[in-house]
Amino acid sequence: MALSSNVTAITREKFMPVLVDNIYNSNVLCLKLLKNAEMLDGGKKIVVPVEYADMTAGNSGWITEGGNTATASVDTYQSATYDWATSYVGVKIPGAEELVNKGSSQVLSLLKSKLKSAEKTIRDLFGTGLFNSGAVTNGLTSLNGVGTIATGDYEAFDNGVAIIEDMTGTGSVAQHHAPGNIDNSVIGYQRSLGGIDSGSLTWWNARLGSFEISSGLRPVVSSGSSTITGAVTWAELASNTNGVSNIARAMTRMYGACTIDNDQPDLIVTTQAIYDAYETSLQANKRFAGSDDIANAGFDSLRFKGASVVVDSHCPAGQMYFLNTNYLDFKCHQDRNFAFEDFKRLEGSDNLQSRVFWMGQMVCSNPRMQGVLVGGPTDYS
Repeated sequence: MALSSNVTAITREKFMPVLVDNIYNSNVLCLKLLKNAEMLDGGKKIVVPVEYADMTAGNSGWITEGGNTATASVDTYQSATYDWATSYVGVKIPGAEELVNKGSSQVLSLLKSKLKSAEKTIRDLFGTGLFNSGAVTNGLTSLNGVGTIATGDYEAFDNGVAIIEDMTGTGSVAQHHAPGNIDNSVIGYQRSLGGIDSGSLTWWNARLGSFEISSGLRPVVSSGSSTITGAVTWAELASNTNGVSNIARAMTRMYGACTIDNDQPDLIVTTQAIYDAYETSLQANKRFAGSDDIANAGFDSLRFKGASVVVDSHCPAGQMYFLNTNYLDFKCHQDRNFAFEDFKRLEGSDNLQSRVFWMGQMVCSNPRMQGVLVGGPTDYS
């Protein structure tokens, strides 16, 4: 059997199942969403029905005996359309390595090294892509733009819908804020997502806020020609006032903003520093663990109301995401769900090469139920 065929067979049988499982278990978002992706068989676009209205206007109510129940035509769904995103990673075996690794044990050792590197690359592609500053052409839909906008009249800019607090500051002092107007970001405002422009359709906005606490605790710093309140420090966030921590106050506000009746965030993703601030702020008898599926996959988690609080190393510094995963999904093409391509000799090259492909998209059917807090500590100072 030619080495290319031998390597291909071994890779498919022994390495690909492990590689895919490790990708799913690389972070909590991949575990909860990517692992349960819906398989699609094609289509020019990924079409997702979204709920954006209710049936109250002329379609429901109380009536007297013999009253009129004629209903008006009210749409309760509109479709969002997402572009396919394709990722790949190449696995290359130079000719020299091919010759010195012909034995079975050597082939296994060689593939283990090559595919371990490929696995790490794919994990980073998804991890960084989910928190990217806006999706690139044919790229993955991101949760939110990376970074912090420090100045601007945010309440006027978002029509008073997405921002959950007064962001105008005191006098000329503006406050930290996420760049929510980045297209193809789930958590944003006045942006296009899934072909829907939330500039006019405000029901398509998400919720954005900051770790704002008492203005007396916030330093005022210069930012060009303007002044802004500085980020909350770790000690400020973890400290308690009348038995309630500052971080719990901010989290409660955002959790409530992303809640409608019993439809609530179930996953809160943040950085290690902010996670530690939350854990430190808790009394020992209140340190409840998160959900079993997360714990069984090896992730530490805490509980906040109905949500599991977890760390993701790719989460931007100073940020905390409140997610309702009932409205977040991965769609994947059934023929490119981490599909492994046979090893082939490259034309005009002394190399064998294979590639692993994934094709799909992260979609959101209700951004209204998602939120982010920014302006948190980036370290423990």
